[in-house]
Amino acid sequence: FFKQKTAYEMLRSLVGSEMCIRDRINTPEKTADIEQKAEILVILSWDDMHTADMDLWIESPSGIVSYVSPNRGSLHLDKDDLGTRNDTFITADGEVKFVRINREIVSLRALESGKYTVNAHLYSHGNIGAHPNSLSGDANVTVEVLRLNPFRVIHNSSKVFSAHGQEETFVRFKITPAGLVENINYLPKNLVRKHGP
Repeated sequence: FFKQKTAYEMLRSLVGSEMCIRDRINTPEKTADIEQKAEILVILSWDDMHTADMDLWIESPSGIVSYVSPNRGSLHLDKDDLGTRNDTFITADGEVKFVRINREIVSLRALESGKYTVNAHLYSHGNIGAHPNSLSGDANVTVEVLRLNPFRVIHNSSKVFSAHGQEETFVRFKITPAGLVENINYLPKNLVRKHGP
């Protein structure tokens, strides 16, 4: 039985490995030259074999980031995950392989001051074109908000999604001009309808 690691567990081990490698190849005066890839990661994940097409929606000072607009200011959506429907790739030999990961990640590459809202939205149950062993029905959805430098878990919680169009606010927070994360709260705010006509 394989237990999937959380993003927190993976990042802790990756950060330790990266530091060991960096210390071996860089002198202390060169350490400052390492480019920061992200300041904060927002990770939406759900049952790996579930057909649900979940979407991450984030409101930032620069606007709303989602599959509709994957880049706003310093925010970037890595991938629009469609559940099990886009979990395949074809090898050089022509063999179809499955990557059973349901996850969307938004990176904040700079700490833009202002208010942020992090929502998840069940776009569809996505049964068409799904893997034959896929799960359907209720989806267990987790959102993690991670500060990378210095490392801190800003938020980590799970909710159950069952209805088409269901939207839930997981967390809201403010980034100050000094780069501090403050005013963490869970007041609901609809972003999908706000973005629509």
